[in-house]
Amino acid sequence: MISIVILAVVVRVTTPILLSGMGTLYNDRAGVTNITVEGSMLLGAFASVACSYFTHNWVLSVITAVCCGILVSLLFSLLTTVLSGVEIIVGLAMNVFLDGLTVFLLRQVFKQSGSLYSPEIVGIPTFHFKALEGIPILNECLNNQTWIAYFAFLSVILSQVVLFHTPFGMRVRACGENPNAALTVGVNVLRVRLACNLIAGSFCGLAGAQLSLGFLSLFSEGMTVGKGYIALAAVIFSKGKPARVLILSVLFGFAEALSNTLQLTAIPPELALMLPYVMVILLTLLEFKKKPAMHKAEN
Repeated sequence: MISIVILAVVVRVTTPILLSGMGTLYNDRAGVTNITVEGSMLLGAFASVACSYFTHNWVLSVITAVCCGILVSLLFSLLTTVLSGVEIIVGLAMNVFLDGLTVFLLRQVFKQSGSLYSPEIVGIPTFHFKALEGIPILNECLNNQTWIAYFAFLSVILSQVVLFHTPFGMRVRACGENPNAALTVGVNVLRVRLACNLIAGSFCGLAGAQLSLGFLSLFSEGMTVGKGYIALAAVIFSKGKPARVLILSVLFGFAEALSNTLQLTAIPPELALMLPYVMVILLTLLEFKKKPAMHKAEN
C-alpha cells in the first residue's frame, strides 16, 4: 500500500533529475546539444564517493564532483567547438567512455567490482526542521533532506530569473534562437555556449554527488541507470521553460519512487523497474500526437 511517506522518496529521487535537467536547460536555450548528462552524473557520483572515502569530508567531496562535471563539459566543448566534432556522436562516445572509466577506476583503485560501500564514506548531512513535524505533507517532503535537494528546487526560480530577466539570459536565448543575429550585435556565441556548458557540467556533477552521497553513501556501477537521459527528456518536453522541467522531473521522480515501492509487492520487479521509462515513452507518443494536429491547423 502506497502511503504519504513516498513523498520523501519522490523528493530524493527527483533531485538528481531536476538538477541535471536545469543545467541542461541552459545548453538547450543556447543551442547546444550536450547529452553527456549521464556520464557527468556518473563520474561525479564516483568522484564524490572516492574523495569522501579518502578525506572523510563531504564538502570536499561535493566540490570534487562539481569539478568533475565541469571537466567533462570542458572536454565536450573542446571536441565539438575546437575540433568540430558532431555533438550527438561526441556526447554518446563520452557517456560510454565515462561509464567504462568509473568501472575501471573502481576496480583499480579500490579493488572492488559492482559497488563500493564502506564506513569510511561520509555522506552529506540532512536537515530536520521541528516546526514542520506537525504538518504531514511538508514534513515528509522537506525534512531529512540534504541542502542539494533544497537547492535543486530553488534552482528552478533562479533559472527563471537568470534566463528571462537578466542580460546574460537574453544572450543565452539569442544564441539558441538566432546565433547569426547575436553575432551581428556583438554577442560572443562561443563564449556564451561555453558558459552554459560549464553551468550544465557543474549541475550534473552536483546531481552525481546527491545520487551517491546524499541518498545511499555508496557507489555502484552504472548507478545513474538512465537518469541523465530522463533529465534530457524532461528538458526536451519542457519547451525551454524551467517550471515545466520541474513538473516533468517530479513526474519522473514519482514514477521511479512508485516503481521502487511496487518491487515490495507481488508485481514482478522487472515490470516495476520499467515504470519511469514507460513514462518517457508515453510522453514521447503524446508529443508526436500533437504535431500532426499543429500541422493541420497551420494548413
